[in-house]
Parts: sequence; C-alpha cells; structure tokens
Amino acid sequence: MLLRVLINNIVPAFIVIGVGFTLDRTLKPHIPTISRLALYALSPALVFTLLVNSELESSQLTLIAGYAAAVHLAMIAVTALTAQALRLDQATAPAFTLAGTMVNSGNFGLSVILFAYGEEGLRLAVIYFVTTAVLANTVGAFIASRSSGSWTQSVRGVLRLPLIYATLLAVAFRLVGYVPPQVVMRPLETIGQAAVPVLLLMLGMQLSRSRVQEDLRLSSLAAVYKLVLMALVAFGLAEVMGLTGLVRQVCIVESSTPTAVTAVLLATEFRARPQVVASTVFLSTLGAAVTLTVVIATLA
Repeated sequence: MLLRVLINNIVPAFIVIGVGFTLDRTLKPHIPTISRLALYALSPALVFTLLVNSELESSQLTLIAGYAAAVHLAMIAVTALTAQALRLDQATAPAFTLAGTMVNSGNFGLSVILFAYGEEGLRLAVIYFVTTAVLANTVGAFIASRSSGSWTQSVRGVLRLPLIYATLLAVAFRLVGYVPPQVVMRPLETIGQAAVPVLLLMLGMQLSRSRVQEDLRLSSLAAVYKLVLMALVAFGLAEVMGLTGLVRQVCIVESSTPTAVTAVLLATEFRARPQVVASTVFLSTLGAAVTLTVVIATLA
C-alpha cells in the first residue's frame, strides 16, 4: 500500500517539482515574475471558481477553516515553547516558529490532494489553502515581525492581495445564491486550472535556489516538527473536532505538507534568520515524500 500511495500520489508531484528544478538550472527564469502571475491571477481565479461552484454547505466551510486555524495555533504554541526552552535569540525564535508551523498547502498541498482525492478533494483543499494563506500573511507576519520590522506594513500588504478579495467576493455570491454567467466563469476556470501545475513548477525553481546553509540541527528539528509533530496534532484535532470522511483526509494531508516558501519570504522581510527557514523548506520538502506517503496510507 505504501508503495502504491507513493507512486500514485507523491511521485507525480515530485516529477513536476523536478521539471521546475531542471528548468531553473537550465533557463534561469525570473521567479518573481512567475510568482506574481500565480499570486495575482492564477490563485485568485482558482479560489474564486472553486468556491462559487462548490456544493459545500456553510457548516463544512466553517469546520475546515476552523480546523486549519486550530492546527496552526496549536503548533505556534508548541514551537514558541520549544524556542523558549532552547533559549533561541530574538531573530532565531521567530524563524523556528515559522519553519515548524507554516504549511505548503498551496503549490504542494493542492497538487497532492488533486492526485490523491481528485476534484472533489481539491474543492475542500481550497478552503484550507485560503485559510492558511490569510493566517500566513497576518499571524505569520506578526511572528516574523517580532524579529524586526512593522506588522502594520505586512497587513497593508495583505490588503493588496487579490486572493483576499476573490475569497470575499465568492463568499458573498454564495450567501446571496448568485452564480456569474458562463461568459465570466469559463475564462476564470481556464485561468484557475493553470494554478496547480504552475505553482508546483515554481516550487521546484525555488528549491533549486535553496541551500542547507547553516544551523542544520535546528533546521532538521524544525522539519521534524513540521512533518511529524504537526501531523500528529492534525490527527488529534481531527478526532476532537469530529472530522470524518473526505474532509478529514484532506485536512490532515494539508496539515502534513512541508514548510511553505512563504515562510522564507516573511523571514527575509523581517530578518528572522531566513537561511534557517530556507533550509527547513528544502529538508521538509524532501522528507515529505516519506511522511506524506505514510499519512495518506494511514488515512486510506
């Protein structure tokens, strides 16, 4: 079963990551441009169309969002206490918390969910992804700002992101029962369909430029927290909150994804030891080939 899960659900994602890795080494694409394309067009279109077309009840939406928030808050508390116990300095403690908490529920998580659970699973995963995107750019920014910088600047940056407004607009349309005409939805659906492969290629390009540069022991510990401890927390909270069926599977798998590249961006912005976070992204992404295989097989 483990081998079947690895080949069918994990290997395809890593193949696409490998293509992105190779493209970066050979063509040297401008990653910021691709990132902005995904951030300002592909991801908002994907989120908007899946939310508008979703047949999920409001109670399910609230449950998934609440679960995602609960898992993250629990891990923030655990990593913060660990940082205090290890007596990490003012710059390193936020880095450890970001590295051990922030999930790659977007470019990695959505693709794995699509391979493992199909379009129905993807619709659920988008709710988790939107919730974690908001958390990353608010709570995550606050954590990073403990090192240096202004949290208010980060909030203003979040308010400029179209993903937030695409989510709010889709929720508003759902509340009033309005579905835009096909002349609007079809182009948006076409754009949104490009999101998952482009995000996965971009992850490969970003990993191509990451290095396990320093503090290997701390980065390794953060990777273990992210892949193992957070998965255990996810299983426990799923039981406590009564998650069942496909919702349970999707939420636990998304919680078990590796450290998000967004954590590196925040750590860089606020000078919170970005090398440590980047090393954790690299290590946790490689380690996820094993840990996610076990998680998905356990949930089968």
